[in-house]
Amino acid sequence: MHITNAEYKVSLELKEIAKKLEAQLRKITGQTMLFSLIIFNTEEGSRMSYVSNASREDVIDAMKSLIEGWENGMPDIPAHKII
Repeated sequence: MHITNAEYKVSLELKEIAKKLEAQLRKITGQTMLFSLIIFNTEEGSRMSYVSNASREDVIDAMKSLIEGWENGMPDIPAHKII
């Protein structure tokens, strides 16, 4: 699998990105919130980067639940869309 320069640069910064995200979420909520961040582009064969402060098993369960919700018509919340 080929890794692009951009994907490599992101991979080098993932731990720092995760620390900042965790701190920001704690600032907003007053508690530790679990998260999983997946970074990718739409180019065929591109590499996905992943970082989380949760166990892999918890992330798998959360992702399955999210995908099931999407497949069953869970509505998007417009306020959550960035673009």
